[in-house]
Parts: sequence; structure tokens; C-alpha cells
Amino acid sequence: MSLADHRISSTLAAATQPLRGVAELVVASRYPETRPSPEPALPAPSPLPGDAERALALPAPRALESVQRSLASVIAARRSGRLSAGALDAATLGTLLAAAAARPAGLADATLDPLLFPVVFDVDGVPPGAHRYDRGEHLLAPIGPASRARMAETAILQREHAMGAAVLFLVVPIGRWLVAFGDRGYRGAAFAAGWLTDRLYLVAETLGLTYTATGGFAPAVVDEVLGLDGRDHTAFFAFAVGGHRQPTSREAPRGGQPR
Repeated sequence: MSLADHRISSTLAAATQPLRGVAELVVASRYPETRPSPEPALPAPSPLPGDAERALALPAPRALESVQRSLASVIAARRSGRLSAGALDAATLGTLLAAAAARPAGLADATLDPLLFPVVFDVDGVPPGAHRYDRGEHLLAPIGPASRARMAETAILQREHAMGAAVLFLVVPIGRWLVAFGDRGYRGAAFAAGWLTDRLYLVAETLGLTYTATGGFAPAVVDEVLGLDGRDHTAFFAFAVGGHRQPTSREAPRGGQPR
């Protein structure tokens, strides 16, 4: 396929900004003759949204080692499911977010790491709305309003995923991934987001929460809510979390074996 044909057939290139800019990065990586000469260096990381002056310090993460469950039992029990009603406390949310403090072992450049942007609906001690999690300082920097009704109506396609306590959006620096690795950068961004999602599953299960990963959202709308431009950073995936799960007769109590 020629470059001209690729441009015509590409749904990304036909879309409005900022997706057109992302498409140009992909096309340039596939067709080297379109790249500027000399090769540009990676762009400087763009400023992230969030009001640092009004940032909220979260309680210290809970020590998961104190939970009497083996890693094998947590891995076996983790699963997506219906979200239970009920608020979380700030310490529980902070423990979930702290899962982002670690980094994928094979990712040398920290500017390629996925980030967590929680949209809070019902967490005691945390104002509702969109926030950016600062993993270095364990803070939430407020971005702006994001009511449950607004998110359910305009952003989250599976409405039940807006009925929990919070939705954690996984944000990736997609522009840097594509400049650094071409169209394979999208695959790398997906692996990094998947790595973080798996950590969220393990922590949420250890804490006994209800949860589910979801890609059912309108990315352009979510990017606007989160203050992202969609080119340098974009919402890539999400993790919805509800209240604590009530054990059934078929489930094992914490630390026990299935009955």
C-alpha cells in the first residue's frame, strides 16, 4: 500500500485532531521517507494537569503483608465482576493507587510509564471529581469536576462501571511511545498499561474489593475530563472499583480454602 493510499484508508488520519497527529506519528514510523531529517529527539514530557497547590495527601498505603492470604490464592481468586455499592476510605484508595509506585522491570525510561488518573465518586475524605495521582509524593492533584451522572451519560459506555466508588484511568504518554518506537510503540504502551492493570487486580483482590477492568469509555471525552490533549497523553484503559465484596457460601474467608 502506498503512502497516499494509507493516508486515505486510515481512519485515524481521517479523524479530527488530536487523533490526526497521533496517526501522523504512526504513518511516519511505517514510511521512513516521511520522517524529518535529521531524526528528532524525543519531545520533552508535557506538563501534567492537576493543581499541585491544592493536592491532597493520601494516608500511607496499608501493609498488604498483614492480610492472611497467599499470593497463589489471590491470583486464583482475582476476577472481574459486578461492582458493589458503598464508599471506600482514603486509605483503601491510596493503597490501590500505590500499586503504580513500582515500575515495569524492562522499562528503562520512566517518562514512558503509565499514570493513574482517578475519577472519584464516593471515597470518604477525597473530594469527588477528576484527579491525577502523584506516585512520588503519594498525593492527589485535583483536575476538575466529574460527576457520576456526567461520566455515566457522556463518557463511560458501560454505565454500571460508573456506579462504583471510583474509576482509575490508566493514562499513557502515547506520543513519546510512538516517536521512540514507531507503530510498535502502541504495543509497548499496551503492555505497560496491562502490567499496571494486573497489579491493580492483585491489590483490589487482596483488599476484598469489587472491581473490573474496562475499555468501555469514550477516550476523547475522558481526555477532556482529565485535562489531556490526546496526543502527548491519552486515557488508554480503566479500572473501576466498587465497595467491599460480601463473601458467599461458596467463597473462602480470607486466608482459608474454598468450601
